[in-house]
Amino acid sequence: MVKIPIHGSPHFDVREFVDKATWNALGVAAAWLVDPAIVRVCDLLRELSDAPVTVNNWHYAKRGQHIYRSSGFRSKFDSTGAAYSQHRCGRAADVKVAGFSPYLVLQLIERNADDFALAGLTTMENIEFTKTWVHLDVRPKVENLHPENGFLIVNP
Repeated sequence: MVKIPIHGSPHFDVREFVDKATWNALGVAAAWLVDPAIVRVCDLLRELSDAPVTVNNWHYAKRGQHIYRSSGFRSKFDSTGAAYSQHRCGRAADVKVAGFSPYLVLQLIERNADDFALAGLTTMENIEFTKTWVHLDVRPKVENLHPENGFLIVNP
């Protein structure tokens, strides 16, 4: 399925991390807007879950399937989410894992916390607020904001 890999990913296409307008404006160069660490985190999730992981699917969704357009990088023209979201920096992805609830994804990440931290994961959104996806991001760790161990859990 990967036609235009992003940052060497064996699983993801550039278009899965950017919206259609950004893709149309930049093409393959849109990869410059996406932090390689968030791609590594999504690759690891795909490998450990052994299930398809969706960020954006606007370029391949079939009729009747929900279309995700703003689950990766969000340009200044995209009104989705907060103004200072990590999505705006290309450091976040709202992932949907086939056959997994957000709770099961969280359990998988917790069981493999060291590997996810090594890949760059620093922060997740509280799954009480994200009933159908899991927000993952690779924002820089900030002393006294991030816990010494584990991941920062933020509320929207």
